[in-house]
Amino acid sequence: MRTVSLDALTDDVGVAPGAVCTLGVFDGVHRGHRRLLERLVRTARERDAAAVVLTFAVHPVVVVRNLTPRLITSLPHRLRLFEPLGVDVCAVLPFDDAVRALSAEAFARTVFVDRLSASGLVLGPDTRIGRDRQGDLDFLGRFCRTHGMTIEVVDPVEDDGGPVSSTRIRAAITDGDLERASRMLGRPFTLFGTVVRGDERGRKLGFRTANLDLHHEIRPPAGVYAIRARVDGARRDGVLNIGIRPTFGPDGDLTVEAHLFDYDGDLYGRELEVEVVDRLREEMRFDSREELARQIERDCRAARQRLAGG
Repeated sequence: MRTVSLDALTDDVGVAPGAVCTLGVFDGVHRGHRRLLERLVRTARERDAAAVVLTFAVHPVVVVRNLTPRLITSLPHRLRLFEPLGVDVCAVLPFDDAVRALSAEAFARTVFVDRLSASGLVLGPDTRIGRDRQGDLDFLGRFCRTHGMTIEVVDPVEDDGGPVSSTRIRAAITDGDLERASRMLGRPFTLFGTVVRGDERGRKLGFRTANLDLHHEIRPPAGVYAIRARVDGARRDGVLNIGIRPTFGPDGDLTVEAHLFDYDGDLYGRELEVEVVDRLREEMRFDSREELARQIERDCRAARQRLAGG
């Protein structure tokens, strides 16, 4: 998959005319998104055309409502999840005041006609484009007919709670129901972040940790979790601590720290995707560092047992 920046809606993405396109944030790349992307790729293959996903560098609510939401998947995480689905090109659009001000007609003409010479769109049922989200599916249907393009609308995936949605998945993660979140995602729940330098307290306790900057990804509740990760092509089991580390004082910043068993490589600056398998315990305060170290040893044994079955 090739990733390009569609800066200011003026850049050429470098694909041949006739691309089949979709548009959205795709937060979580969940089961409903995957159904849509599978249809996108299938239609593109039938036409011997490129399957193009247009997504946003920042969530539109950052500009529209001046909010910075915690997402299930940051942009780099989404890109990683798109690739195995057969997407050919991911065009990353800005969403700023200039883009926000475009009418639905101007946005569709600039992106789908002028930039991509698209032959068709594959969209979700809630798709809207343009200023104040005025460009609904009725508008997009008329636009496609006028410009000789096809349009396919893909039904949502539903379960016993209704349509699978990013909102429902965020709620499940926040509640700590990672099994429910994984069912809706259609894959194991993972956290994705960049390994940054911390204060090396884990190393001093005898347990080297990788501190993760999650780039505003949503986190499950504080506690200790059994995890899996792939590093240099190999699976690494481990434990993950999410919390403020109360043993070291009452005013600690919340951190996300992974300890990978039997791994001593340098991860600083690298991106790490961690499958969160199971919660082992809640966050606790200990009276001494020695007591904390003994508990971490117990956590590691519990995680190894939990992960031993696969």
